[in-house]
Amino acid sequence: MKRLFEFLSDVLNGAEKSVLDFMSAVVPYAVPVIPAYLTYFHTQNMMGFPAWVAGTAAFVVEALGMASVSTAIRFWHNNQRYKSEANKAPFWLAFSVYVFYVVIILVVNVILENVAGTRNGLVILCIGLFSMLSIPSGVLIAIRSQYREMLEDRTAKKTGGKQQAEPAKQSYKEKHASDFKDRIPQMLNEEWEKNKRILTPKEITAKLKLDHGKNKGYVSTITSQWKAGNSDKFTF
Repeated sequence: MKRLFEFLSDVLNGAEKSVLDFMSAVVPYAVPVIPAYLTYFHTQNMMGFPAWVAGTAAFVVEALGMASVSTAIRFWHNNQRYKSEANKAPFWLAFSVYVFYVVIILVVNVILENVAGTRNGLVILCIGLFSMLSIPSGVLIAIRSQYREMLEDRTAKKTGGKQQAEPAKQSYKEKHASDFKDRIPQMLNEEWEKNKRILTPKEITAKLKLDHGKNKGYVSTITSQWKAGNSDKFTF
């Protein structure tokens, strides 16, 4: 009987962790449904938008909010890792987009309610709080993604010594775009001088044999900085 209870305890503890991990991964993407509905309701009923336009507005506003807060956190994390100006991402630009999103949802979902005067102040406060639910959900998505990348980097460092017998495989796993911060601008210069065209981030990661999904953000940032520094050569 003791072994049975120990077995059941192990199963339940393992299931609990799996369920929590599943909910932590899925729930943040479902949270914006609530503020999206509030935006849909107010744009349709108080601003007179057609249903399909109100639905589109609800979707794009919440997508903008989640994307901007997630991008701002990623850029901030990047700037903490790299002190060189050449490697820094435009954090304040992403943050200003997030502030613009907050202004939109507060005006549409809170100020319009206050002007209409059909609900009491406590209800309007609750509407305002629900409208901003996508903020913590976007933050959670961003920090979970960063934590996953940190674990992958940590695992790669720990297993690096054990994979010396497979140099090609080891080399691919350990390479990051940041290792080529000087090489990438050089590649852009060479391609421009030779063919008068700008390499795309995907072409760069392919030439460097990098994982495009993991390195495209850094490569895009370096490419944008190279464009800004060479704007006298061409017109965008």
